[in-house]
Amino acid sequence: MYEFDDDEEGRGRSPLRVVATIVLIGAVLAAGWFVVRPRLLGDDGDENAQAPPVSAVTTAVSTTEPSGDDDTASTDDSTDSTDSTDSTGSTALTPESTTAAGDSTTSAPPGESSSTSAPPETATPTTEASTTTAPPAATTTTTAPSADSTVPTTFAALPDGSPVPVVAIFDVGRVTLNGAVPDQAAVDRLGELALLNARGGPEANTLVNNLTINPAVPRNVGVRVIEVTSTRFPEGSAEILPEHALELDRAFAVLNAFPSLSVLVVGHADQQGNDLANFVLSEDRARAVVVYLAAKGIAPSRLSSRAVGEADLLSIGDDDASLALNRRTEFIFYGLIDV
Repeated sequence: MYEFDDDEEGRGRSPLRVVATIVLIGAVLAAGWFVVRPRLLGDDGDENAQAPPVSAVTTAVSTTEPSGDDDTASTDDSTDSTDSTDSTGSTALTPESTTAAGDSTTSAPPGESSSTSAPPETATPTTEASTTTAPPAATTTTTAPSADSTVPTTFAALPDGSPVPVVAIFDVGRVTLNGAVPDQAAVDRLGELALLNARGGPEANTLVNNLTINPAVPRNVGVRVIEVTSTRFPEGSAEILPEHALELDRAFAVLNAFPSLSVLVVGHADQQGNDLANFVLSEDRARAVVVYLAAKGIAPSRLSSRAVGEADLLSIGDDDASLALNRRTEFIFYGLIDV
């Protein structure tokens, strides 16, 4: 019933269009704000946190001049910072990139570490220390053997470890000394005693002194006396006959003159008969001499005996003279060097 023209109809709807347009623009602006706001405030949403300017980052990187691997790390940090730039041209550094920048500015560059390390010249004291040690030549000189080192340190010994006795052989008109003694004084002393106790004295005998000097030989080395011309025991007997006793009295005179001496009497037997019987016979002969000397006044503590049977023959002949030589006793005196 009413008629409206087009202009009126348009004028009636224009306020609605205006309101709709305003609402649409507001929605667009709100959406844009929620998109831009996180970039402006940072990832943690702190409104007071503002991204440092690009110039500050550039300065931090340029003030450090790292070398090697640190240089690569700085380049990576710069790249991360560049990637953080948004489309509006502002730069937002993440916390990780900020920390990396701080580390690069506070850590000592490798270049400075190499400059403060010890130079090659520090090896010089070690070289000097090695040159101050005694050279091998000096060691050889200080340990060079002296004349005394050529002296033997060992001596000939018996199975029991005692030194091999000196041997004094009393023959007709001659006395022979063989063996080793510790010094020249011992050589002279034994030569003198041998001539004094030989049958007929020094005027009737010649001394053949073959003694050698070995300082390692103990001074109490024994002296073994072998009487080639002495009267012997009867065959198969340990009886001391009067003529034999006169020979034993010479041994008694030596022991009586030098109370510090001791003597070992060694009994022998010839090679005839049974070995065991000969050993027992030689033992009886040695004991018979010990008893004889003790009866003359020599202390038994200075006397000892030993049997060897037929183990130490003076002659291997089977005639009466050769067999008689083996039926004997011998004396080994101890302490003659120092009497």
